Amino acid sequence: MKPLKQLVSLEERAIALPSPTDLLLRRAVQAIASYFQVECLLWTALEGEPGESRVYGSPGAGAMLHDVEVQPTGVEPAVPNLADSDADSDIDQPAQDEGSIACYMPSDFPAWLIDQLDAPRLTQLETGDLIVPILAQVFDVDGFTPETYSGTRGNLQLLLQVRRSPQDSILCDPAHASDLSSPAVIAPPGDSADVNQLEGWTAYDVSLLKRLANELGLTYSSLLWREKFERSQRQIALMSRIAHLLNSGLETDDILQQIAAELGQGLMGDRCLVMRLQATGVAPVARWERSQVALPALEHLERSEVWQPVIDTFLDGGASYLTVRPDATSSALQHWLQHMGATSALLIPVLIQSDFFGAICLLDYFKVRWYALDEVQTVRQVADHTAIALASAQHHHDSHRQTTALRLQVMVPQTSLRDSLTQLLNAEAFDQELQQLSRPALWTVQPPFSLIICDIDYFKLINETYGYSVGDQILSQLAQRLRRQLRQGTLAYRYGGEEFAIILPRTSLTAALDVAERLLNAIHGHPFDTSAGPVSVTVSFGVAQQDPRGDRNARSVLQRAEKALQDAKRQGRDCAKGLEFGLGA
Repeated sequence: MKPLKQLVSLEERAIALPSPTDLLLRRAVQAIASYFQVECLLWTALEGEPGESRVYGSPGAGAMLHDVEVQPTGVEPAVPNLADSDADSDIDQPAQDEGSIACYMPSDFPAWLIDQLDAPRLTQLETGDLIVPILAQVFDVDGFTPETYSGTRGNLQLLLQVRRSPQDSILCDPAHASDLSSPAVIAPPGDSADVNQLEGWTAYDVSLLKRLANELGLTYSSLLWREKFERSQRQIALMSRIAHLLNSGLETDDILQQIAAELGQGLMGDRCLVMRLQATGVAPVARWERSQVALPALEHLERSEVWQPVIDTFLDGGASYLTVRPDATSSALQHWLQHMGATSALLIPVLIQSDFFGAICLLDYFKVRWYALDEVQTVRQVADHTAIALASAQHHHDSHRQTTALRLQVMVPQTSLRDSLTQLLNAEAFDQELQQLSRPALWTVQPPFSLIICDIDYFKLINETYGYSVGDQILSQLAQRLRRQLRQGTLAYRYGGEEFAIILPRTSLTAALDVAERLLNAIHGHPFDTSAGPVSVTVSFGVAQQDPRGDRNARSVLQRAEKALQDAKRQGRDCAKGLEFGLGA
């Protein structure tokens, strides 16, 4: 077994390895350019939009793209030499000069190529460039054959564009032209060019190019099918692992973190984010980034203006997914991608029971990434699993609250989570509940809750007047009145010396204020029986409702409830005040 350090090193290097099809296309361009002494362009992935295509070119072939707007995707770096770390490695190493083959991304197709898409044929352009179309290959009982669907676009798989100077001599010996009579030389449909009229090319050259093109098409189709099969196997394994996560005993936050890691690694991205996208707040719920490389920090991630177009698009149902490329002159999101140094992004919406939650965002930094349709469908399935995990977080929390309430009803007074005087839950239990409510997965999917803070007015004066024992009797009886007025299962806490807290799940601010008024009436005008006789007290209430789009956690709601309590104190005490998010700051 190889040492772990060595395996990690090999994995890091393998990330930079070009795909087999990429190696094939680069080697084909290099071989044709070298053998025929020509400049060569090889157009690939022609079945999609121009931006999804790639053009491989020999070192001097860039001039042949003068009428096409292209962006260079870079020269492929040399494949790492793994001989030092793995003497038995069977990874095929490319020729040393393949790194000189450039790759371009066209933003549009020239008019002559659009004609080729409709009717592929061997032809020569006015510039003298020879055009050799390579049709998609299909497999039948007789082996691979060119696709010949009549009138169907998309059967042009590759296209060879070569240019030679008229003075260049013919390198091949015409005496061997008879060797090219093999049936493997297949002319594309509509190939009506008279090879004798092709300037600078002999019939032998053209026949040889056609044979090479056909063999390239066969090999390319074979590699494509192999890559698709391997990719589908990886995707099946990915979905199996994610399904296993949903059945695990992990916390929802940990599940989402694992989903982000599985998806990022499975699709070989550089960064994966599970994001909550709301009109007034943006935040990552889970994130993963490739550890083998140093990525720039995620700056300005929470700026709502960057994501508002995405939110609007998904809310309006205008797209089932988005692919984004950086462009400083376009949208704020594209400008942000450019600022971040990212080359592309894929965004898939996450819907929880038809309600828009956010998106899964896959970012690439070192190459412009075009996702195949099956890859997009895989991310959609992952988004559905993410929604299931988020929805289950709320169900789990509700069950946890009910179980906790039932358990605490029969717990002995000495439990560490109970206040020994009032028998309510204590400050430690309150802090635990606030932490649970603040978990990222739960925070954004739970129905808004409200928080009530209750404080006895002038309690210090009561202690000074009647003594601390009377004060304790009042605290104990007040807790009993609160419990009697609350629904079964609603938990109350002794938050401080004379302060109490109540968390009302699935409750709006208006409804919570009604509860506070009911509690207020149960205390106001009803003296407490104490050893010093009846003692009348008043209480003040502060109420706040969670705003998951603006509040960062449950303590933000608590701070707002405490501010509302201060407002009640300033306005004469013996009353209940509520404070909405964004007011009274």
